[in-house]
Amino acid sequence: MLIIRRRVGERIVIGSNIEITVASATKSVVRLAIHAPKGIPVLRGEVHDAVVEANVAAASGFIELELVDDDGTGGDDEASEGGQP
Repeated sequence: MLIIRRRVGERIVIGSNIEITVASATKSVVRLAIHAPKGIPVLRGEVHDAVVEANVAAASGFIELELVDDDGTGGDDEASEGGQP
């Protein structure tokens, strides 16, 4: 792991086509601007971990799904128990 000290406006270049610029920084939050080609996925760590976990679950044949209604809540009890929606 490489640890680099950067100030607002300074940048880090990875390879020849990825650039990370420090957009702003406070005591507890750093905002980064990331410029990368469209073909390179840029994900937050927790999103990446969730994708990897879902891929492992899919490869093992076990996927846990949650029913969600149009209003964003969990499905109604009848539908989630195998009844008609």
